[in-house]
Amino acid sequence: MAISKIFKVMRIALGGFFLSLAILSFLAPIIQSAIGYPGGENIYSGLSNICHQYPTRSLWITNRPFALCSRCFGGYLGISLALLFVNSTVNYSRRIALGIILALPGIVDGGIQLITTYESTNIIRFISGFLGGLGLFYIFFSFMSNSQNKKGVIE
Repeated sequence: MAISKIFKVMRIALGGFFLSLAILSFLAPIIQSAIGYPGGENIYSGLSNICHQYPTRSLWITNRPFALCSRCFGGYLGISLALLFVNSTVNYSRRIALGIILALPGIVDGGIQLITTYESTNIIRFISGFLGGLGLFYIFFSFMSNSQNKKGVIE
């Protein structure tokens, strides 16, 4: 029972952390528009360690790019929402398979862009990132969860 509570607290903490990255990415251009340069630059600088931040591969608001590219923004949003709101009743091996299937669109889209001249749109990048974030939740949360009964149901 205590382990179950520890995992719930850990899920909330991780979900909050990943959600804060997505929110900060969204707020950076708003802050910069509201108070001018260099407002928001600390956020851009801090998030540059986890994302390339190419403006052409980012969603834009107030004529400025988010502080994360579309795929990273979608990925962090996807994994945070899954950690905070998804209670999976699927058994271990099916969660892993589902996670891999959900991660595939981002892997395929990114791989095709890497080896060809194809450029996907920011909406496709966001969707594939979001699905990839959900997929990572299913893959990694399967290993994190010790709070399962014999049927594989998370309590």
